[in-house]
Amino acid sequence: MPLRFRSLAAPALLALALGVAGEARAAVVERVVAIVGERAILMSDLRDRAQPFLAKVYQEVPAGAQRAAATSQLYKTLIERMVDEELEQRAANRAKIVVNSREVDEALARIAAQNQISVEQLVDEAIKSGLSERQYRNEVRRQVLEAKLLNLRLQGRIRVTEEDLRAAYRKIVLDERRKLPFSAAVIRIDAPRSLDRVAAQQRRDQAEQLTDRARSGADFAELARAHSDDAATRAAGGALGQLRPGQLGPEIDRVALNLDVNEVSRPLRIGESLVILKVLSRQSSELPTFEEAQRELAERVYLEKMNKARRHWLESLRRRTHVEVRL
Repeated sequence: MPLRFRSLAAPALLALALGVAGEARAAVVERVVAIVGERAILMSDLRDRAQPFLAKVYQEVPAGAQRAAATSQLYKTLIERMVDEELEQRAANRAKIVVNSREVDEALARIAAQNQISVEQLVDEAIKSGLSERQYRNEVRRQVLEAKLLNLRLQGRIRVTEEDLRAAYRKIVLDERRKLPFSAAVIRIDAPRSLDRVAAQQRRDQAEQLTDRARSGADFAELARAHSDDAATRAAGGALGQLRPGQLGPEIDRVALNLDVNEVSRPLRIGESLVILKVLSRQSSELPTFEEAQRELAERVYLEKMNKARRHWLESLRRRTHVEVRL
């Protein structure tokens, strides 16, 4: 209380001053930042949850506008997570699902075993990252609760097919190829857009025939020497030399990325030409084969599908519940 109030002897006036000050502080500290159903999430809840993350922000982000923006984004991310958790808790209450201390202890033991450390070391690491033991156990409890809910609501609906696995493997292969040097060759057929319909079709037919011949085993270099209109590469059998992803321009590069070694593309319309591309070589992959990666792929695809299903489920819960974020 300000010192000037100390000289006021009237107890009623002193009590009134204390009450007003207390209410003012409560209005700031206990600001409601979100409402889920009948439950209010307070600013003090959010600050308590943000504490370990704020410590990292203060260590890594310079003071001023950058730190203010990082803090604001952190609060927005966390309040959305806290809303989701409240929705899940409401669903758990309806389903009479609870998580007891033993289940939290078992989860901690599993996490520690996966990381090949003791539970004590696991908790120490959490504390070093800015979490208290209470906060870390609460986080694990939330994860266990969510897992039990998802097992109840969603697990039987998640199916992983071989097609899913092959699509996931293909994506990983393409991601790796974006970093691997390769060599390629081209056949370019002039096909100006000013050609009449008959002449344009003749050029298209010529390009298609060359593609079919190359795919049937004809020597691509010989075809390029005999038919390519690209004077810069014709004598070298269309060879472009060693390349890195991104050097050929977006359209050709996208096609090159999807071609396996010795595979030939269909004719591509690039500007005033039709271009046929062949990948001659590519730096060796370090990826395991599809068969070797199948088990890990199955786990990854399952988790991706589960996360997507979880998101849809939470969105459905939001639609059925009054949710208001005031941050």
